Amino acid sequence: MHDQMALPEETPQPTPKLGSAPATKRVKTGNTEQLDADRALYKRLQRDEFVGREMEQLRQDLWVYGWKILRAWMKDGTLVQKCGERNVPVPARWNEVETLKQRGDIRDEIAHDSVQNAVALFTDDYLPAGQWDPDKGAGMRTYFAVTCMFSFRDAFKKWVGGYRRHLALTASAVLESDRVGRGLSPDDAVIYRLTIQRILQDASWEARAICSLIFEQKMNQKEIGAELGMTSRAVEGHMRRLRTHAKLLVAHGEIGALYGRLGTMVKASGR
Repeated sequence: MHDQMALPEETPQPTPKLGSAPATKRVKTGNTEQLDADRALYKRLQRDEFVGREMEQLRQDLWVYGWKILRAWMKDGTLVQKCGERNVPVPARWNEVETLKQRGDIRDEIAHDSVQNAVALFTDDYLPAGQWDPDKGAGMRTYFAVTCMFSFRDAFKKWVGGYRRHLALTASAVLESDRVGRGLSPDDAVIYRLTIQRILQDASWEARAICSLIFEQKMNQKEIGAELGMTSRAVEGHMRRLRTHAKLLVAHGEIGALYGRLGTMVKASGR
């Protein structure tokens, strides 16, 4: 159950020409007409006890509408912000928002679960119970869109829980791996492992996981992206920031640069 809150227009209204009615007045008229249509539909649904052809058609229409808006808002990166503006907090990190923007398969998975739940709630519970009230100014689709946001929050939590667990398990492996420094002399291997550990100490879970897959499974960027739910470009972005961080540590004297004899040996070992 949630309050009826107006959503912003999905598409910008055209600028009125001179002599025409203001755009705001046209929008208000359209909203009034839509509310009247929704009110009439609701009365018919009540008459039919919320079963029958019109109810099934409404479910199909809402499914398509919810699918489109959730996928569009995930793709342009605005969905988490829109949820927050309507008091539906979603615990998403910036990189997870980026993952939703870049990965259509993940958007599909989350949108499917979200819309399926939202349609069921709205048509089986909210409408028959009279929780949508056209006199409060929000049309059916507006109210349903907020229902989708609540369902998205729950679907996102389910997805991100598994995503973060997998990321953490993958990331922790690199700090414990005996493959780091393999092929080097014992002294150089110790130095190399300590250096890698210092670089990764302040790194993101994503960067650690990427390094783990490089050391442990020798994956390329495309393979790493598929494993971690991100694009090859995102993988490169994480590694670029990690390299920059490593250079700063060298500049501050916290680690030694991996060049010279050690660097040559590392290169020869394929790492």
